[in-house]
Amino acid sequence: MQATLLLRTSWRALRKHAARSLLTILGITIGIAAIIVTFSIGRGAELKIRSQILAMGEDAIYIIPGNVIERGASRGNKRARLTEQDLEAIQQQSNNLVSFSRGHENLADMQHGAQTVNERVIGSDATLATIAGYPIKWGTFFNDLQVQNRTNVVVLGQELAKKLFKKTYPIDQIVLINKTPFTVIGVFGYIDFYMGTNDPNTRAYIPFTVADKYIRKDELTAGDLSFLLLKTADTKPGQTMRMVKRTLRLRHGIGQGESDDFTIFDQESIAAAAQEASRVLKFFGLIAASISLLVGGIGVMNIMLVSVKERTREIGVRLALGATQTLVRNQFLVEAITLCSFGGIVGIILGMIAQHAVSELADLPEVLELMPLLIAFITTIMIGIFFGYYPARKASLLNPVDALVER
Repeated sequence: MQATLLLRTSWRALRKHAARSLLTILGITIGIAAIIVTFSIGRGAELKIRSQILAMGEDAIYIIPGNVIERGASRGNKRARLTEQDLEAIQQQSNNLVSFSRGHENLADMQHGAQTVNERVIGSDATLATIAGYPIKWGTFFNDLQVQNRTNVVVLGQELAKKLFKKTYPIDQIVLINKTPFTVIGVFGYIDFYMGTNDPNTRAYIPFTVADKYIRKDELTAGDLSFLLLKTADTKPGQTMRMVKRTLRLRHGIGQGESDDFTIFDQESIAAAAQEASRVLKFFGLIAASISLLVGGIGVMNIMLVSVKERTREIGVRLALGATQTLVRNQFLVEAITLCSFGGIVGIILGMIAQHAVSELADLPEVLELMPLLIAFITTIMIGIFFGYYPARKASLLNPVDALVER
């Protein structure tokens, strides 16, 4: 009964100065909304990256020359290389290697009729589509015989096919790649990807042997590769990846303590990086939200001190009529908690709306977890108790006689 009375009294006091109360809780509202958005967007981004990683090909390992993580493609004056001899060494060392695809890639001019684009062309073995899990929408991917015979055939990413052919059916049409004619034998379906700006939907794919002749980069010599794609059947996670790393370091003469001159990654390593990035995003988001909550809490303390000053005579009357110090303290404490809780509820609602809007704009999965909502609401209550206690205690310690004569 007493708790209900305190809540009703507190609500009337706050409603009396509605505009002031709303301005007071603004910092708390923004802080709570920021917590909701930060957790939701961070989790949504992590889930999207994980789904894109799965689309890269199950149990696939990618190797490229140069240590792109440490932003160094060479060691001393020695250019980083990845060669077919490296692949042979890996094959000799691994019992878990299911298949592989050598690769070349380079920018090239592509033309069909009046349409001309400059996009990347990927040269690979016939196994690439299977390893990477790329879906075929029309036609087929090239086969081993076409790779061996150096047949000028090309498979297009979905977006590239749209650029070159608009609404025309592309199969069996001719595309000029650096003025060399290629027959279109297939078009991929849409590929959800996680490779930064390396969008497979805008790429053209040709046999590795043909790419070695027409699009191999100038700095590469015979036997050099632009990338290597492996499919494994590991019984233990990361087993083949560790073996590949040891083999390449040994072949490239990399000593202990020296950095790799290649970059190797798989689904597990990218997923770990994505999770770490999500944690960093949440951490900095929480710092920003905490600053806003701190400012909001100070605002609540300030407004409660003002309220105590304005209601000094009312407090004096209550104390003179027999109200205990505990009752007066609880009244002002409940007012502070009510004020903060209202700000928290508004913040949660705004955070949910903002999270939905950002998810739509950024094309992220919409994730709304219960735990951040509970944490946010409990946080508002704790702010009300922490920042409201001092004004409440100050009100309860007023001398009734002094309070009654206060003007």
